[in-house]
Amino acid sequence: MNTWRLKNWSQRQQVLAVILMAGAVLFALWFFLLTPLNRRRARLEREIQNMRSQLASKNYLLGENVLREKSREAQKHNADLRKEWERMRSHLTVFTNQTGLAESDIGHIDYKVALYDVRRRLLQKSRDLKISLPHDLGLDEAVRSNEDARKLMLQLRSVEKLVDLALDLKIDMLRDVMPLPPALHAAGEQNETFLEEYPVRIGFFGSLDNLYRLFHAVLQPGRTFALRHLRVETASRNRPGLLDVRAELSTFVFLKDPEEMNLAARKPAAPGRPMGH
Repeated sequence: MNTWRLKNWSQRQQVLAVILMAGAVLFALWFFLLTPLNRRRARLEREIQNMRSQLASKNYLLGENVLREKSREAQKHNADLRKEWERMRSHLTVFTNQTGLAESDIGHIDYKVALYDVRRRLLQKSRDLKISLPHDLGLDEAVRSNEDARKLMLQLRSVEKLVDLALDLKIDMLRDVMPLPPALHAAGEQNETFLEEYPVRIGFFGSLDNLYRLFHAVLQPGRTFALRHLRVETASRNRPGLLDVRAELSTFVFLKDPEEMNLAARKPAAPGRPMGH
């Protein structure tokens, strides 16, 4: 009886040993053979996915007909953008090439002579209309040697157009006017300046009708200003209809056409806030 039990137990040990050895062999095969293959497969799948994404981003996975249609759509979109550029440029441009300000060299003497003429003309116009006007127009006659006379001239012309507009509106009084430093707008791979902005800050006393007419006037071709800031308060309790208006308006000078700029392709930007006017 004891001998049979020992023999039976030895068979069980043999079966168990075979099972353990088979498990060890399978584990060794999985660890040393299948695991590296699985890792390599995963790496290759990631590389394939990355390559597919790169090709898809450049439209290389599309057929020839689809690519040709996309090319036509891109060309049409580009033509529409150029038309919109020209439309906005013709509407926003106050200083044309005929004024000689966009590209020509201007000397300091030219600026001083122009400043004298503008002051004289506007002061005479204000006297005729009986509207008080600051004598210096916020512009200094002294010009430092390192100052750009062309930009000074454009500041002067911006002030001139805005003061002319204020006088034409028949305001009560132009309290102050001050040209601000110009702002440069650049784009493209070389960060080229294609647009200059010349802001002017003014303060005047006028009526609500003057304010409405100002909004209408700054949208007219040849008098287009971007309205940057506006503050309106009651000027006096004795004159309920009189308003104290402070505003900042800008004129624009386009320096380049789209063909002259090395524009890099970009994703469409999210819609931004309106610039003003």
